[in-house]
Amino acid sequence: MKPTKSRRQFLQSSGALLLGAAATSSRIHAAQSASGDKLKSAIADEDYWAMVRAQFSFSESSIPMNAANLCPAFRSVTETVDVLTADIDRDCSFNNRSKFNELLARSRRLVAAQLNVSADEVALVRNTSEANNIVNNGLQLKPGDEILLWDQNHPTNNVAWDVRAARFGLTVNKVSTPRNPASTAELLDSFTSQFNARTKVLALTYVSNLSGIKLPISELVAAAHTQGIYVHVDGAQVWGAMDLDLKSLDVDSFSASAHKWYMGPKEVGLLYIKDANIDRIWPGVIAPGWGSDVDTSLVGARKFESLGQRDDAALAALGVAAVLHDNIGAQRIEERIVQLAQRLKHGIVGLGQELVTPMSPDFSFGVCIINAADGQGGAVSNRLYTEHGIAAAATGGVRLCPTIYNTIEHIDRAVAAIEALMS
Repeated sequence: MKPTKSRRQFLQSSGALLLGAAATSSRIHAAQSASGDKLKSAIADEDYWAMVRAQFSFSESSIPMNAANLCPAFRSVTETVDVLTADIDRDCSFNNRSKFNELLARSRRLVAAQLNVSADEVALVRNTSEANNIVNNGLQLKPGDEILLWDQNHPTNNVAWDVRAARFGLTVNKVSTPRNPASTAELLDSFTSQFNARTKVLALTYVSNLSGIKLPISELVAAAHTQGIYVHVDGAQVWGAMDLDLKSLDVDSFSASAHKWYMGPKEVGLLYIKDANIDRIWPGVIAPGWGSDVDTSLVGARKFESLGQRDDAALAALGVAAVLHDNIGAQRIEERIVQLAQRLKHGIVGLGQELVTPMSPDFSFGVCIINAADGQGGAVSNRLYTEHGIAAAATGGVRLCPTIYNTIEHIDRAVAAIEALMS
C-alpha cells in the first residue's frame, strides 16, 4: 500500500491544490503529493473523514448517496476546471494551449501508477460507455464466435454486444448468478460452466449497479485465460473506490468513469488495455492527432484518445483528483466504503427490510439496494430526497451508494429515513 499523509499534510496539500487553481494553472502542474506518515485506522478516525467531507461543496440538506451514478467532484477539481476553462477562453491560441499536452500526460501517469500499469496502456476517453464500446467494436471477431456476458452488466457492456452480434453474426450467451451466492466457487461456476470452444470474449461488470453483487474477478480471469478467452471488465463501480491492481488481476481491458467513485471531472473516462492486446483492437474514431496513415504515430493506448476536440480543463483536473486519492490512500478509501456500506445494510436489515444486495462484503461492495414492491422504488427514492434530503436512485429497488464524503451521521440519517418511508 502506498504511504498516506498525516492530517496536517493532507490539508496543506489540498489547500495548495485549491490555491493553485485559484491563482494560476501553472501551480496545478507543480502540486505534487509527497510521502507522509501513515494515518491511524480510517475506521476509528471520524475527525479525519469529517475533514474529507469538507473537501466537497454539497449542502447537508441534499446528501449525495448515489455514487453508482454520479458523485460531486472534489472542490479543488471543480476549481481547477473553472480556472483552466477561463484560461482557454482568455487565450485559445495553440501557444497557450500547448501546456495541456503535459497536463494530460501527467493525469495519465498518475492514474496508471495507481492501477500498477504502464501509462502507455491507459487511454483517457470520455466515460465508461465509450470505453466499453471501443472494446466491443474494436475486437476482431468472426461469425459464430461467442461472447459470454453477465445478465447484470451495464447496458453498454451488455446490450451493445447484442447490437454487434446482430450486425456480424456473433452469438451472445448471458449468465445468471444466484441472488444470494453461498460461495466464490458458486459464482465462478456460473460462468466457467458456460465456457466452450466458441467462447472468445467474457465481458463482465466488477460490481453490478443492478444488485450490488461483486464478482470474483481474479478467479474468473484466470479461468478464462486457461481457455484463451479475452476478458473485459467494466469497473465503473470500483475505480476510485477499490484498491485496484490491474496487473495482478490480469484483465485484458478495463473501463471506468471519473464522475463516479473517483469524484473527478465530468466526461473523462478510463480505458486500460493490456499492452499485448493493444494491436488487437481497432479504434472506432480517427481524428486529428492520429497521424497520416494506418501506422499511427500515437503510442500505445493513446490511439483510443483520438476523439477530436476535448475538454482540456477536465483532462488536466483528473490529475488533481488523482493527487487527492493518493493523499487519502486507496486501501483507506476501500476500507471506509466497506464500513459505510456494512453499517447501512445492517441498519436496513435491522428495520426488517429485505436487501437485494448480499450482506457479506465477500460478495458485495459499495452498491446497496433495498427490495421494494413493484413500482415503489421510484416513489421511495423521490421521497428520500424531497422529505429527507438523501439523494438515492430507483435501480433494482431503492439504491443507496455511500462513499468517502459521506459520514456516519449520513448513514444513520438514511436508515432513519427508510424507517419512516418503508416501515
